[in-house]
Amino acid sequence: MELSNSVNYLSSTYGDAFADVYDDWYQQVTDVKGTVSLISRLSQGLDVLELGVGTGRLALPIASKGIPTTGVDSSPEMLRRLRARDSSGVVKLHLANMSNWLPAGPFKIIFCAYNTFFNLVDPAEQEQCLQLVSNRLAPDGLFIVEAFVPSNYSLLPTRGVEFRHLKDATVLNITIREKVSGIVRGQSVELSESGAVLRPWRILIKTPDELDQIAARQGLKLVERWQDWHQSAFTSTSDHHVSVYASANS
Repeated sequence: MELSNSVNYLSSTYGDAFADVYDDWYQQVTDVKGTVSLISRLSQGLDVLELGVGTGRLALPIASKGIPTTGVDSSPEMLRRLRARDSSGVVKLHLANMSNWLPAGPFKIIFCAYNTFFNLVDPAEQEQCLQLVSNRLAPDGLFIVEAFVPSNYSLLPTRGVEFRHLKDATVLNITIREKVSGIVRGQSVELSESGAVLRPWRILIKTPDELDQIAARQGLKLVERWQDWHQSAFTSTSDHHVSVYASANS
């Protein structure tokens, strides 16, 4: 099966492909309550920007606390669904690739949840994104990234197939890991009585140390790293991390 070549895979491809199932499949994929609680507390009621806002899984409950909340996403379909849920427009929305443009701010908190940063599959885009973040933070602002920790990544198989059963369908997830580039290409295949739906995805994984290095090159320093949104201690066996960066000049 062809796993979407680089010619037609755009920054909006993932969001547009998964928007119709995102709330059903991923609403509780991470700790919504914990994320909203920590972001809200660290923001001190000041402006918050979410990168890859999607359908508003996190931005809407943050905004509901009276915190000025802005979201950026490159997927028109994701933002269309968010606007349908946010009839009063409490979240300010921007259609943009987060590596090319971010609203001026400044923001007390900029955050990127659930591996969303890895959706930037060009190393230069990851650098450009953090450069923009660095420029948009308030002097005492924080940038927060949530991601998984790759374990023995170089030893992982280069191909894999996983599947899970839904109420009315079976979903196969087919992945190919490119050893040289580090990119993982995938195709989610939803099989049901009505046929097959293909949803491509792609990520460029970074270890916590690699993220620190990118951040440092863009004027950001690591100030905290936890295992989860409840600020549990990060250890050598942690498989997830919530990393907090501040301006290196602060």
